[in-house]
Amino acid sequence: MKRTLLAASVALLAGSAMADDHQQPNIIYVIGDGMGFEFISAYRYAMSDLETKTMAETQFDHYLTGAAMTYPEDDTWVTDSAASATALATGEKSYNGAIGMDNDKTSLKTVMEYAKDSGYMTGSVSTSQINHATPASFFAHHPSRYEYNQIADLMGQQILDGDAAYDVILGGGQQYFIRDDKNWAELIEQQGVSVITDMQQLEQIQQAPVMGLFAPKGLPHAIDEGKDSLARMTSTALRLLGNGDKPFALMIEGSQIDWCGHANDIACAVHEMDSLNKTLEVVNEYIENNPNTLFVMTADHSTGGLTLGRDGEYAWYSDRVMDIEHSIAYMREKMLVMDADLWPRYVADLVNFELTAEHIERLAAASALEGEVREDALHQALAYITGDITGTGWTSSGHTAVDVPVYATGPHSEQFRGFMDNTQLGKRLIDIVR
Repeated sequence: MKRTLLAASVALLAGSAMADDHQQPNIIYVIGDGMGFEFISAYRYAMSDLETKTMAETQFDHYLTGAAMTYPEDDTWVTDSAASATALATGEKSYNGAIGMDNDKTSLKTVMEYAKDSGYMTGSVSTSQINHATPASFFAHHPSRYEYNQIADLMGQQILDGDAAYDVILGGGQQYFIRDDKNWAELIEQQGVSVITDMQQLEQIQQAPVMGLFAPKGLPHAIDEGKDSLARMTSTALRLLGNGDKPFALMIEGSQIDWCGHANDIACAVHEMDSLNKTLEVVNEYIENNPNTLFVMTADHSTGGLTLGRDGEYAWYSDRVMDIEHSIAYMREKMLVMDADLWPRYVADLVNFELTAEHIERLAAASALEGEVREDALHQALAYITGDITGTGWTSSGHTAVDVPVYATGPHSEQFRGFMDNTQLGKRLIDIVR
């Protein structure tokens, strides 16, 4: 599968030279969920030309300014997305699972809520459901990230009460907002909010407020059917938020880098990185035309313990990564409803590589099982096969405690240089919008 990387469109202006000192800046806050430095390396190598040895230029290269710690408020050192997003949104540490709350389960005011108070338009774009850990932590307060219906209720009720902290919110989550016991789509439309459920409707929306719910849960992986989803939603959000006299604050999450990391799926992860890179092209174009915009990007943590190289072999096969045609999740779903005798040929065709005897044996072992155990074993077999043929290593199906990158450009960007704690990003953004 041949892939082409769009070249970076502009070199961004750093610092505040082009900013209007008397006007509050727009804020674009990007979170690559699960995006440790190793994912950026993998993406760059995967996009580079092996024949000419030409290294690909990516949108991540323009504005790296530092790194951040990610640990939660306990003694584990390893954060989940909720605790980290709470830190990034409020400037305060909390426990794993907390949505906009501190250790005592007291609500913490978020940068988006401060921005609203200061007259900003606000919004969020994510490829997860909009009530997932990261977007929810910017707009809601709940003691448990896993209470998805309750978090949806909190976000819906904000509109009915006339105090919503968001004007544009786009992602997945239909099954949480459109339920038998509560249809938030109908209720909030009665309050003048447009609710759209088809991504083809994005271009038709001419003004905020709007809620987009484009999938039952998360959107399809970029490698499967969601290639341009994040960039399209971001383009719409910037158009709606940036067409008035007010400044805006927009959080953009590349949600599924993390999901692919949990799945130990390297091809999936690289394509999610490509999706985020294409989104940054949209952001860069906006900033070029609107220099009074502060751009800050980081990750909430890294996921999977990704290594480029494994088993003592000094090689990582980027061409083989890009030859894989679908995610492990996609392959597993299709394989579970077909005759297991067809599995080896099916996998070989989709990874574009002849399987070894060991690969076939692992598939056969999974096929002999039943139920969820069979599903899990098949997933592990596919993760092993794709890792083995590409030279990709994974140490975990969870998160890791390594430091993550920080990027910034625009007015006040000097505040985001060097090594910092993740809470400092939230605190500094709150100070800017207050």
